[in-house]
Amino acid sequence: MRARTLGCALVLGLLGPVACGGGSSAPPAGDVAVAVRLVTLDPVAHTPVIILEEKTGSRRLPIWIGVAEARSIAQRLEEVELPRPNTHDLAKRLVEGLDGAVERVTVTELRDGTYYAVIALRRNGELVEIDARPSDAIALALRMTAPVFVREPLFDLTPRIEEPDEPPGQEARAPQGTRIRPASAGAAPGIPTGIAAPAARSRRSPA
Repeated sequence: MRARTLGCALVLGLLGPVACGGGSSAPPAGDVAVAVRLVTLDPVAHTPVIILEEKTGSRRLPIWIGVAEARSIAQRLEEVELPRPNTHDLAKRLVEGLDGAVERVTVTELRDGTYYAVIALRRNGELVEIDARPSDAIALALRMTAPVFVREPLFDLTPRIEEPDEPPGQEARAPQGTRIRPASAGAAPGIPTGIAAPAARSRRSPA
């Protein structure tokens, strides 16, 4: 029991503040289901950006993220197995070890240039909502095959960035030279291929 209590505290510490309650499993009205279309570079700021695309439409949402988070998301998209778990792998193992499940993650707002998100966890019939950075929430959702949503007003609040045209079935890839590549199991840690060290501040704070 003590081990499970400690594990639960560690999960909450990794991900952020929580709100508990019975809760409904259905996403609120106005939340739009999205998929990760692309992890690439902002061509202006040369910092990683993840682009979410509406599943039933053509709207897209760019979210500027950190290098480590971009690498973690790319590792999951390309199913790279590392010899030791990173933070998001550890979070997944902790959630599963505590008999929990990620029901969904939602990008909820853009405030003062920073995106915010919520992870909805369910354990023993109780829904727990955890405040998290969108990059961490998405990295965990990909590992747990949980759906990702965006609050609809965000599509009208964020700027557009140039994207390369991509053939069908290549939504998670960027063109040669700008694609975010995961660090392989035998690669030295650091900035992955395709990500330049930030040369300028992003138009949005990394999420």
